[in-house]
Amino acid sequence: MSDPYRGGQAYNPHWQGGNAPGQWQRPPQAQWQSPPPPGGQAPGGYGGYDHAPADDLQLAPIARRAGARLMDNVLVAVFGFALVLPITWGVIGLDAPGSDTRTEGGVWNWPIIITLFVVLAVLPFLYEALQLALWGHTLGKRMLGLSVVRDDGEAMTVTQAVWRAAVNNIGYQLALFLFLILAVKVWEYFAYGMLLVSIGMVMAYLWAIWDQPLRQAVHDRLTGTVVVDDRVPLEDAHYDAA
Repeated sequence: MSDPYRGGQAYNPHWQGGNAPGQWQRPPQAQWQSPPPPGGQAPGGYGGYDHAPADDLQLAPIARRAGARLMDNVLVAVFGFALVLPITWGVIGLDAPGSDTRTEGGVWNWPIIITLFVVLAVLPFLYEALQLALWGHTLGKRMLGLSVVRDDGEAMTVTQAVWRAAVNNIGYQLALFLFLILAVKVWEYFAYGMLLVSIGMVMAYLWAIWDQPLRQAVHDRLTGTVVVDDRVPLEDAHYDAA
């Protein structure tokens, strides 16, 4: 019995390659290949291709991301301390005789620690979560032409915006303040833990420098987001691998 499709390598379940009739063989593995996407990208990787959807967007330069983060941090810190510190100073009476500052080892007491946590963690969380949920960028990012989107290029959900702000502010700060409390209240050598946590926080941000292909910092990876450049028109955007 001849195989009319022999030249096309079709599978004959009864006889193939000189085997006796009736002897079954496993069909050869089909070598399906998806057509390449526009631009000549080869199949493989994300969804059959070697790039993620957000690669088609212009990812934000690291320097401008750092500048936006610095602007936001300075803005929140200035207004935060201006708002919270006078309340702490006046209501709790930090400078009054017999206050905690005079009885609990100088300035490192519970009112000051709580004030710092509110200014450096809680207020930045509220500041960032609200703006990301409403507009997809903070004031600093808006001034430098940046936005935060999902890693597929779509707008973030409210949950993603709140989660990203929580990881980026409260999450990173919790361990730092834990070691601060331990160093003040238990053993001063716990301050070395603060140093290690601080290095870890810096590395979490610097991760975006060498992350490929989406230049995600740790909080971006955890929340499925990327930072994009709004100054590049969408039709002219290309992923810059440099």
